[in-house]
Amino acid sequence: MDIQFLSRTGSDGCRTEVKKLPSENDITVYKVSMKFSGKISPEPVTVRFSAPVCGCFSQWSPLRNFERSLLPDWGEFIPETPSRLAFGMPLHCFISQSGKNKICTAVSDVKTPLTMRTGVNDDGTIHYEFVFFCEKIAPISEYTALIRFDTRCIFYGKAAADGVKWLEEYNGIIPAPVPENAAMPVYSTWYSYHQQLKDEDIISECKKAYSLGMRTVIIDDGWQTESCEGGYEYCGEWQPCESKIKDMAKLVDAVHSCGMKVMLWYSVPFVGKKTRLWKRFEGKYLDDPKNNWNCLDPRFPDVREYIAETYENALKAWKLDGFKLDFIDEFCLTDFSDTSSSERDYDSVEDALERLLHDIYMRLSKIKPDVLIEFRQRYIGPAVRTCGNMIRVGDCAYDMLRNRMGAGDLRLTSGKTPVHSDMLIWNYKDSTEDAAKQLINVLFAVPQISVRLGEIPEAHGKMLKFYLDFWIKHRDTLLFGDFYAHCPESLYSLVEAKKDGTHICICFGKNTVKISEPQTFIINGSGDEYVMLLAERDTEISYAITSCTGEPLGEGTIHAGPRGRLLKLEQSAVAEIHII
Repeated sequence: MDIQFLSRTGSDGCRTEVKKLPSENDITVYKVSMKFSGKISPEPVTVRFSAPVCGCFSQWSPLRNFERSLLPDWGEFIPETPSRLAFGMPLHCFISQSGKNKICTAVSDVKTPLTMRTGVNDDGTIHYEFVFFCEKIAPISEYTALIRFDTRCIFYGKAAADGVKWLEEYNGIIPAPVPENAAMPVYSTWYSYHQQLKDEDIISECKKAYSLGMRTVIIDDGWQTESCEGGYEYCGEWQPCESKIKDMAKLVDAVHSCGMKVMLWYSVPFVGKKTRLWKRFEGKYLDDPKNNWNCLDPRFPDVREYIAETYENALKAWKLDGFKLDFIDEFCLTDFSDTSSSERDYDSVEDALERLLHDIYMRLSKIKPDVLIEFRQRYIGPAVRTCGNMIRVGDCAYDMLRNRMGAGDLRLTSGKTPVHSDMLIWNYKDSTEDAAKQLINVLFAVPQISVRLGEIPEAHGKMLKFYLDFWIKHRDTLLFGDFYAHCPESLYSLVEAKKDGTHICICFGKNTVKISEPQTFIINGSGDEYVMLLAERDTEISYAITSCTGEPLGEGTIHAGPRGRLLKLEQSAVAEIHII
């Protein structure tokens, strides 16, 4: 496919050169070089390309959310792919209706704020705009980045994964190692208790969670404040609220006795006005001092030391197993950020944040090599994965569709780093089959559960036990097998994984399954009560169907072939199929 450079525009005093490098294997790379008249904080610089729109049906990027269609390159709705160190990544795909890659684009710089705009022009081409320095950055005198266009006709998920590998290799990035518990089901107190925590409730829930297969609890927001009103005015000092948790070390010890690991929630950047710290860090915030809480400025060494030391002391004193580090994507320069203090040892927030995350991870892992560290959408890029070993879908309570979409997006970009669902919650009056769909929609991620386990109906408990047992038994296939998220334009209406002769397929809307492996599991996550089985040739298969609570619903032997064979499969049920 012919990729054409169109134009470049930028601020006065910026000389921009765009050079095409030698191409091979349908991959074209351009080098973008900029030189400024002096050391300045540059205005945005835009580089434009075009490519034929031929065969393109949808588009995908890591933070595209529900907008997957082709949109014009004019008006207010030009799709953007934003990226900086702790926000998204510079990766984008145009995809055919059959799921083949048409153009997968990546920019080598995973730290500097930039955005990629794409739109279809009425001349039959896709127009790309790469806007560098789309947010305030520290002064620089020159800049270089590579733009990679991959037009290989391969499965789009393979092209996206190769794009991530290229970003990692170019930047010398090695993701953090994965401890065993980073890939085991989690209980979270967030949706189930919000800030209304009590240590006796946590212990009670952990006992039930362990019996269901969960092995880690995340004690979320609320442990550090008497307030239950939301907001972050009381963040920063990070001492347990005694009316909720009498003794954190004793609570952690009690949870460990239940067989569970303990992670604690922290909002990394925030200091609230209602803490004693507010005055201490005056002049060292990134935001408006009139706010009720602000982001600390990591360009100051004492800020970084305070944050890292806080987690280090907590790990030692309370014998924690890990940390849920929240709101890292809030670190960015604003008009209120310092520009002249001699106390800073960094000009760039991105560089300082990278140093902070590295310091945190190194100090914690030195004490506890298998320390658990959770990040979440939107800080998901290759650079931050060097310092975290759990990547979670962004908050989407009750929204199984967004949870499925977010898990699929993250699976395509996270390599071997375990992807976690957002915490699962449902109405306790819901049918067991519909409650099960909350879990079914995220089975290709690590399930995080956040219902009150002592209050859910008995049938819901059986369903939870059945599907968590299924997940644990088939974890290697679900989480680490070859992953195929089909139909991204339909938010992944069919998702599959294959490993060592086992094939697991979940139907969310596309209910046609090709049988090719010796053993296949089909889970009906759709609103229909059938699946269509296909095989390359006439094939005899045996099947056994199990309900979402583990009761057998039927078994038998049938033939499937190229023309297909309908199999009745109840909603939220599982069919286990073997080729005879």
